Amino acid sequence: MTNDRKIVLSLLLTATWLAATTGRAQPDVLFIPASRGELYAADTYRSIWNDYGDRIVAALESRTCMPFAEPVVWARVAEAVSNSGGPNHPMRLRASYDREVKASTLVHELGHRHLWHFSERLPGVNTHMTLYLILDRVWADVWGDAFAARRIEGESVWDDEYENAWAWAQSLGVDRRTALWNRLLRLNGFDGYCYGPLDERTAARQVTSEPDLRLSDARSAIWRATATR
Repeated sequence: MTNDRKIVLSLLLTATWLAATTGRAQPDVLFIPASRGELYAADTYRSIWNDYGDRIVAALESRTCMPFAEPVVWARVAEAVSNSGGPNHPMRLRASYDREVKASTLVHELGHRHLWHFSERLPGVNTHMTLYLILDRVWADVWGDAFAARRIEGESVWDDEYENAWAWAQSLGVDRRTALWNRLLRLNGFDGYCYGPLDERTAARQVTSEPDLRLSDARSAIWRATATR
């Protein structure tokens, strides 16, 4: 067994033990370097999660009006294109991004996983268009509006799909975004009305009391009135 494989195996065993023995309110995201060369990058992702994980999950839940369902998420840190993974395999996070792009990408890929709640999608609205109904508000909740604006601009130059999806989402306005989000929730069996995609000023005008928002499987509603932040 090579030294790199020994290091990764050791980290995997340690992470598995921590996931099994540590009771934490937020989900565990376990960052595993693909090789010794990605150790520092994995530590950076881990530091971001330790500092902001609670706020990231709270923002995702608040803006979507859905609970974050996964208790443990595995993330492989490698010099390759990031992706959200699948139910039976880990996310992949690019090692060479700077810290700000690491932070935004971590939320981006967790956002994709969070949207696995949805078995039904809006006609003509692809995966990134769906995510972008709420992603910039999640970024802003955690790191501020300037961060969100920079990352919209940054993602928009990745390729045409990202550019077109962001242009579409930004063209809608918050009321239209919120209407589409609630249509998506209803398609997937969520009752009530979600004000999550609204910005703070619009929410302050419209949110006067906690709505009756329930999941179809009778789990407790998740709601944080944006206007009270």
